[in-house]
Amino acid sequence: MEHQKSLTLWDFLANRGRSFSHEIAVHTSSASLSFRELFSLADSLARALANAGVRDTDIVALCLPNTLCFVPCVLALARLRTTIALLSPKYAQNELEAIGHGVRPAFLLAHATLARDSGQHLNPRKTELIGTSPILEDLALTTLNAPDAERPGRCSLTAPTTDHPALIKFTSGSTAGPKAIALSAANLLSEARTIVNTLHYSPTDRVLAIVPVCHSYGFDLGVLGTLASGATLVLQDSFVPRRVLTDISALGITIFLGVPSMYRFLVDTPVNTRPDFSSIRYLLSCTAPLSPDLITAFHRRFRTPISQHYGTSETGAVSTHVPTEVLSRPESVGVAMRDVVVDIVDSDGHSLPVGTEGEIVVTSHAVAGGYLMGQPLGSSPFKGDACYWTGDRGLIDGDGFIYVRGRMDDLINVGGFKVSPYEVVQTLQRDPRVREAAVIGVKDSMGETIVYAAVTLSGAATETELLSVCRAQLADYKVPRRIRICAELPRGPSGKIRLQPDDVAL
Repeated sequence: MEHQKSLTLWDFLANRGRSFSHEIAVHTSSASLSFRELFSLADSLARALANAGVRDTDIVALCLPNTLCFVPCVLALARLRTTIALLSPKYAQNELEAIGHGVRPAFLLAHATLARDSGQHLNPRKTELIGTSPILEDLALTTLNAPDAERPGRCSLTAPTTDHPALIKFTSGSTAGPKAIALSAANLLSEARTIVNTLHYSPTDRVLAIVPVCHSYGFDLGVLGTLASGATLVLQDSFVPRRVLTDISALGITIFLGVPSMYRFLVDTPVNTRPDFSSIRYLLSCTAPLSPDLITAFHRRFRTPISQHYGTSETGAVSTHVPTEVLSRPESVGVAMRDVVVDIVDSDGHSLPVGTEGEIVVTSHAVAGGYLMGQPLGSSPFKGDACYWTGDRGLIDGDGFIYVRGRMDDLINVGGFKVSPYEVVQTLQRDPRVREAAVIGVKDSMGETIVYAAVTLSGAATETELLSVCRAQLADYKVPRRIRICAELPRGPSGKIRLQPDDVAL
């Protein structure tokens, strides 16, 4: 790949795109774009945006689902050297208003309906259709008012970086409020290189993304990885298990970007004949821990391993499991990606011995410059040069395989005893009747902390039965006081399970 420091994001991707001009870049059920068509469309859209008043260094909020126009919009904004702020179409009023005041975008680029619904929470001034072709005919640009007297949308980063942000990702992590993460072009080019070189993306790959590409996992492994390699990005905006099982074979999918709940549904979906997964190189899973029992059940049924992928919005891709090692190490998230260094440290930052649990620290050139809003209280997790303390608890074994054991701050203090939610979740999810589980600590009516669990089921089970399962495998103080059986678990906009005290019913 070209020397990253000398290139803008547009230069890099346009240079790559010319190498694959006749290959299909983006495919949906309704249409496809070759790389030549994609960059031509992006160039014309960039001119239209410039004529509408968009300038370099403006912050432009991009709010689109997994549609054909998502990628040309990203490229057009990169062409203008704006700062692209990736908004989820699922964001509600509180999140949008917080982003409007914290990041203060100058424009919103979205489908007309999203521009109306989401834009009303971002202090809109005017909206105009900006589409330059039938593919973009419903695209609208909303000019936003400043929440105060200052000029909005000029990105000022106080984090430790000298590069102008090319992209802003939003994540809530384990908290309710959004955090805005600033990434430079150099960060994104490093991330692209890491993905392509580790997973060996090539023009022969077809990457199926049903996960939202406005979030880090889908954007990095979907949009960045395919644009940098000449692979085809296959976009779908809804998860239909039977359709996925058919499309993997019919479309020759080589890399599937999934999450644990998708794989559970695929295992439970009745089919007359085993789907053909012979084209698959990687079935990836991210955003939440993947149960070893689910890995085993999936492999038993489909004869294909699921590779756990680990990363954060702040670091980009960190590790991916090796397919041939999945069954022997089902609890691992694999080995570090190319050009990524992973260390396990104690509270003083000292490296810990092999097999010892501590905090996971990531160092790479893809590590973000810092937060524009929402930095956690206390010292910054960004330490020194390209180093990020993830707040995740884990260990590395003697062969370099990484294991994530939960969050450093999520241990539940029950009468002086520490309970790991991860351990309780894994215990529940080993039961074949449990599809997903979430565990938190909450206060009871006496003000004492208790363990509380919520589950969704794939088979009939009662709370009493599940409590008996926990009592048989866990120490008394680790057993949940209550296990609530839900139709669905609460999730954030990225699809991550986010069980909060407000969701608890004692």
